[in-house]
Amino acid sequence: MAIEGSGSSLVSPGFSRMRSTRRLAVLLFLAYASLIAVFQGILNVLLPLVVARLAPDAKVGTLAFLSTGAAIAAVIALFAGGAVSDRTRSRWGKRTPSLLIALLASIALMPLVGGATSLLQLTVLLPLLWFTLNYYQSVLLAALPDRIPAHELSFASAAIGLGAPVGIFAGINIATMAANIMTGYIFLAIPLTILTFVLIVLEPEDSSLEEPVKERQNFSWKSCYAQFGSFAHRNYSLAAISRALLFLCYFSVTGYIFYLLQDYVGQEQLPYQSINAGMSIFSSVMTAAWLLVTVLTGWLSGRLPRTVLIVATVSILAGVVTLLPALSNSWIMFLIFGLGTGIMFGSYFVLDLKLATLVLPDEKTAGRDFGILLAAGSAPGVVAPAVAGAIIAVSGYPALFLFGAGVAFIGGLCVAFIRLR
Repeated sequence: MAIEGSGSSLVSPGFSRMRSTRRLAVLLFLAYASLIAVFQGILNVLLPLVVARLAPDAKVGTLAFLSTGAAIAAVIALFAGGAVSDRTRSRWGKRTPSLLIALLASIALMPLVGGATSLLQLTVLLPLLWFTLNYYQSVLLAALPDRIPAHELSFASAAIGLGAPVGIFAGINIATMAANIMTGYIFLAIPLTILTFVLIVLEPEDSSLEEPVKERQNFSWKSCYAQFGSFAHRNYSLAAISRALLFLCYFSVTGYIFYLLQDYVGQEQLPYQSINAGMSIFSSVMTAAWLLVTVLTGWLSGRLPRTVLIVATVSILAGVVTLLPALSNSWIMFLIFGLGTGIMFGSYFVLDLKLATLVLPDEKTAGRDFGILLAAGSAPGVVAPAVAGAIIAVSGYPALFLFGAGVAFIGGLCVAFIRLR
């Protein structure tokens, strides 16, 4: 706020804090987008290519097996990242040390996964990489409850929400255009490394040395159970269940996009009869829709108070969209499905992040509790590959879409019972 008539332009402390908060949100968006690019580039392009080469007659089952192992590691990491960094005390803050360690471990593992020449190597290395990447994710997103004030949550959630479609688009296109698999892994690692250091340098955390040190407890089943004490709160439990169901829908269907295009739509229907071209166009359509709706949703969410009602509605509509490919396996219907997925899950992701921060019961355990909610979104990745693979094997691809729609509907109903003050 400039003061007229003065010789200099003074900025109010409130405006400075808002500008700093929004700069932090933009930097979180960039770091998160680079992380999503790594996930999507590997899961949707690089890993299926290797699996199809190493196990051409059992590619669906093999990909399900590898994805399940990685997802188990992810769930553990999402909980551990928040819980460990909650207890960290350093001059660089409580999150930054964990963020750096996870980054360095991830960029060391990525070339090793890229150079794997056997399923045994992938079985060992992929879960390790998924652990470090998801540990990074848990610590990174803990900045929402840590450093973003309530009145800026809508902007910050929208900014981070943009990271998903941008990351999906960038990751898939980087991976498909890479000259070879190893180059793809290296090109995905570079933005993640650069943007993480940009975040740390431009928006450093305050020291956590002065914060009270939490008393260490000896291991017991009672203390282990206490780590999940937030589930005693109704809103928190409903949010976790809903999140798990919506992501089960998303993972079950999108985890097999490569094979859906190849086997369900059919390569002959794809542009240029190319799987890579189909993947690139599908991701571009979904990403464009996701980007546009994320901006609109972020703007609206700060002006519409009925967050719970909107999240419930979007969740149910996501189920409707998931039904579409069951009606037809045409390339046009699949593009409509991609467009609808971008709109519905783009809206859901922004609003869900905001809702997750609103149901946290205790600010002292915000990192741990937020990490558990993140894990609730990743836990379906443990069962989704196996469940989806079994559904495809027994009933075919159309049944997969029916299953995804059903769990989305139930997730929407769970959100409808959340009551915010």
